[in-house]
Amino acid sequence: MFGYVIPDKMNMFMKDYYNYKAYYCGLCKRIGKDCNQLMRISTNYDMVFFDMFCHAIMDMQPTYNNERCILSFKKKSIVKGDSLTDKIVDVNTLLMYYKLLDDKLDSKKPSVFKSLARILVVSGEYKKAKKNFPQLDKLFNQEYERLRAMEIEGTASIDKLADPFANMLREGVKAVLSEKCTTDIEDLFYFLGKWVYIIDAIDDTEKDFKNKEFNPFFVGYNYQNQDKFFEDKGKDIEFLLKTSYNSVRNAYKNIELKCNEGAITNILWYGILMRTEDVLGRKGNCKKIRI
Repeated sequence: MFGYVIPDKMNMFMKDYYNYKAYYCGLCKRIGKDCNQLMRISTNYDMVFFDMFCHAIMDMQPTYNNERCILSFKKKSIVKGDSLTDKIVDVNTLLMYYKLLDDKLDSKKPSVFKSLARILVVSGEYKKAKKNFPQLDKLFNQEYERLRAMEIEGTASIDKLADPFANMLREGVKAVLSEKCTTDIEDLFYFLGKWVYIIDAIDDTEKDFKNKEFNPFFVGYNYQNQDKFFEDKGKDIEFLLKTSYNSVRNAYKNIELKCNEGAITNILWYGILMRTEDVLGRKGNCKKIRI
């Protein structure tokens, strides 16, 4: 359920693009330092946005350094991690752990790779993150249990099904920002979480159908293929995605940032709209592209 909150590069100033890339590489480096090198594969666009946003709210200006990349071995500009980044790494670890656990419980044919990743890579780091954020861990567990219960019951409301993940993002940002977290920030992350859940469900329709797994859009609907799905549900899907997108924008209008404003505005105003139009225009083939 990660990898959708990205910038729109074509409408981004170069300075903001390179700042974004530096945050991406910096978060990857910090995950390797705080956790283990294999955990660096959990670096994702959604958490890079989370990192940039939280640093902007706390008015913590980025400090840059040139370090070698584990993949290319070339030196790249990175934003140096700090105590706030460490908190974000913990939230990322908790989200990753419960995502992998949920995939295992939902799937009729659990992925061997995901099972090994959860057991060998994430579980040890999860214990440390749980120790640092015990209440957040408890809430994440409760929200995933609530989601599974609704799936078993066959809940047809997309709003209700999206609520657990939306609430997890809202509580995650509250845990990181503490007293700096305003109602508008809570609303932004709540509706961003709803948007992520919905677009991920749309993106996975064909895969879930083939694997006979739960998808919120299958409840009360005889799914056959994506073409027919978009013919029948296209307007409903557009309404759901754009309603969440507009709610994110409305909340963001009331938030003042001290730094990283260019990249963050690009992501929230253009990036997620681009993703929305992408999935609507290409009938669900919303690929998780790399920057």
